This record gives sequence, structure tokens and C-alpha cells, in this order.
Amino acid sequence: MKHSILVLIGSILLMNCTRPERTLDLQGHRGARGLFPENSLLGFEKALEIPEVSTLELDLCVTADHELVISHEPWFNETICTLKDSAHEGPSFSLYKMTYDSIKAFDCGSKGHPDFPEQQNAIQSKPLLKDLFAMIADKGLRWPNFNIEIKSNRKGDNKYHPGPQNFAAAVAKTLYELNEAYPEADVFNKVCIQSFDPRALREVRKTALPVKLSLITEKTADPAKEMNALGFPVDIYSPSYELVTPELISWCHFRQIAVIPWTINDVSEMQKLVDMGVDGIISDYPNKFKALVY
Repeated sequence: MKHSILVLIGSILLMNCTRPERTLDLQGHRGARGLFPENSLLGFEKALEIPEVSTLELDLCVTADHELVISHEPWFNETICTLKDSAHEGPSFSLYKMTYDSIKAFDCGSKGHPDFPEQQNAIQSKPLLKDLFAMIADKGLRWPNFNIEIKSNRKGDNKYHPGPQNFAAAVAKTLYELNEAYPEADVFNKVCIQSFDPRALREVRKTALPVKLSLITEKTADPAKEMNALGFPVDIYSPSYELVTPELISWCHFRQIAVIPWTINDVSEMQKLVDMGVDGIISDYPNKFKALVY
């Protein structure tokens, strides 16, 4: 009897002293933008070679022939793309007015980015979302999570992208197709749709697409006000990292909403946020994740 009591006490003490394993969603921003051309197949492939990376973060735009192309801007950014002529430069031109055959002829990898001197440059075209899935399957890479941003806003409707209803429908259609083509990718459990545009999130929700939703915010962080305006709580709240506070994290966690800030490239800032209690980190330098302690 005495032995049993001692065993019981020992078990309780061991349980109290054992910390539950903590996991973080560590995301490569636009693949690994600090190391390779952004939103490129090369960058995504290299990001997946980093063991700590659990998620590929990327951006979606729409072409004239209704394809989902991976691009941060809905035009060619002259900083990183080699342009055929000035007509394709900057916001005056729109990918939404081009077919993908025309878009893929442009090089958006060999110029490099002046803000990322460590980038290893290579000729890269803007890939389609389905090209990314095909590359992962063809090369036998591990299937990650995908944090996919719908790039839309009210001013850009029907100029740089379709309206939110049609954009959401295109995303849903493509994800259903990818889920059927690549069952091993476990699409509906591994995809999150994020956006600054609450209209896009509302429309994705209406499609009943069984994926997580994330609201991104930049200038202010008031999750109660923002989700009240959105009309429902999201799965993930993604503020600019400077806006994160312990109070914000507590508010979200009480409601079972994960907090994953962007975009943090300094290890000390990453660690500060990890210690504060965030659920993930989005970084241009996913190679730095190995330095985190949690």
C-alpha cells in the first residue's frame, strides 16, 4: 500500500514537471524570399529543404484565362522582373489582362532584389498554383501546409482581379481539383486562405471550402473590432509583428484563434514573439528558424 502511494505521488509530480510539447507554424514568406526569388518554384523547393519550415506562404492573382498565378503584385514589379517593354511595368499594367502563356515568358528571378542581397538569383517565371503542386509531387518533396493569400481590394475589382465572389469561386474550384489530383497533399487539412480583404474571406466561407481562414492586418490590430466587422471569427489572426502584444494574444487564444504575425527577419524579434506566446512566425529567412528556442 505504501509503495503504491509513493508511485502515485511520483507519477503526479512527473506529470506536473513535464511540459507539453509546443509546436510552432514556421512559414517561409513567399517561399524563402531572403534567399531565393520570391514566389518562385526554386524558392519553394529550397524552403522545403529547411526542416523547420512547416508552411509555404504565397500570394495568388488571376490571369485573363482564369488561371491562379502565384504573384505578390497583380502586375510585373520592375524591381525584380525583366520587362519586355515599359507597357508591362508597374500598376499601369495588369496580369488579369494577360494570358498565362504571356505571363510565363517574363523572367522574375535573375535580377534579384536590392533589399535581399543574400538572394541566389536564377531565371524564374511566375508559376501557377497547380505548377507548385506538380513540382512537389514530381520531385517527391514533403507536403507542407500552404498559407495562400488572396490578393484583392475593392479598388482592384475587375481591373487587377475578379470581384471577390468570382475570385473565391476560382480558388475553391482549383483547390477541389488539386485535392482530387494529389490526395497525398491532404489539401483541405493543410491549406489556409488568408487576405487583408474581408470580402474575400466572406466569399471563401460561402463556398463551404473546408479550409482554415486567416485575417491579415497591417496598420492597426483590434481583433474584436475587425472580426465583428468581418462577421465571424477566423481561425488565424495575422497582424504585422510590431502590433503583437500579450493582451492581443490572450484575447485570441481565449477564443481559440491562433496568432501568426508577419514578416519577422531578425532572430531576436522572432524569439521575443515566441516567448510572448505566438503560434507561428512568417519570415523571409526561414533558415533562421533553427535558432529559436521553444
